[in-house]
Amino acid sequence: MDEQRLDRLHKEVKKNLQKYLGRGVFSAASLAFAVHEKSGYADCFINAGASGEKEEGKVDQETIFDLASLTKPLVTLPSILHLIDEGKVSWNEPLDSLLEKSLDERFKQVELYTLLSHCSGFRGHRNFWKLLKSIESERKYDWLLHEILEDKLAYKTGSRHIYSDVGYLLLGAVVRVKSGLDLDEYWKSYIAGPADLGKKLFFRQLKEGSSRKGWVSTGYCSWSKRPLIGLVHDDNCRALGGVAGHAGLFGSSEGVLEFCKQFLDLYHHRRSNLPLSSESLRRATVRVGKSDWSCGFSLPAASGSSSGTHFSEKSIGHLGFTGVSFWIDVDKQVVVTLLTNRVRQGEDMRGIREARPALHDVVMGYLTGKKNPPA
Repeated sequence: MDEQRLDRLHKEVKKNLQKYLGRGVFSAASLAFAVHEKSGYADCFINAGASGEKEEGKVDQETIFDLASLTKPLVTLPSILHLIDEGKVSWNEPLDSLLEKSLDERFKQVELYTLLSHCSGFRGHRNFWKLLKSIESERKYDWLLHEILEDKLAYKTGSRHIYSDVGYLLLGAVVRVKSGLDLDEYWKSYIAGPADLGKKLFFRQLKEGSSRKGWVSTGYCSWSKRPLIGLVHDDNCRALGGVAGHAGLFGSSEGVLEFCKQFLDLYHHRRSNLPLSSESLRRATVRVGKSDWSCGFSLPAASGSSSGTHFSEKSIGHLGFTGVSFWIDVDKQVVVTLLTNRVRQGEDMRGIREARPALHDVVMGYLTGKKNPPA
């Protein structure tokens, strides 16, 4: 990419980040994008704000954010895909086989792909943490699984698509049952390690008294009153100890961008450090029914998409509650990631809902020639 054009685009994105920073949408942000060209990738990082509680610590591409639900496509999905490639699970495998457990008749239609694509019938969310936080550590997993499987399905499997943390909690359990390892251990050993991403993406949480330098604040825990710096924001995940199929991952802008680039390379059958097959990944990007979901990724909606107006129909992405996201345009071969701590500013989501598509349109508009950056 032409350096002068890139410099102008950098300044334009920075101006927009500062605008939303000034409006109080977030107090820390790191936007990155990568374009695949003949010579390889051209990467760019644009940062704004400060990481700590008292606005100390300038944000850069190594600053650590709570990645929230990006855990689903960056950890749980690739772990499941690896198990598929290894022949340990299959797309249409029923839940009783996945969990190696005799289950009630109401779960007979729940299969692996329905959990991945949010059409399994399980509720979107439950406040397990209210009781889970008091359960002994060694009993938490069994208690949670029992609670999920004792619940009724919210709708008939396959009839609707309702974004479900509960479904991904079950997928984390599937990894544990089929591998004999906890989700974080399996992912670190078989995905992050081989991909050389373990220092940029991880489940490690800070202990009390540890240095918080370089970690982004997402507020305070309502029940322990501890500052949420290096402590996962999601209550259910926090009560579980920081590792779950739906949340728990921490990482930097560099780490998320690199993972997405490896997804893109794998999709196009180029060399990738991800130990997954291109066939499995491509299968995971196919739209399920008429929904805005594939088996693990969010897809651009017909209108009002967080991706903005310039990503192509076959793009894949995901959002996270803390104000993080990524979008990968597999046709235009562009990756855009946005990490923020919007939850620290309160529960009002209108700001981030405006900021995401606006920032994506700035970047993609310039990269695709729909708009020229100011001279």
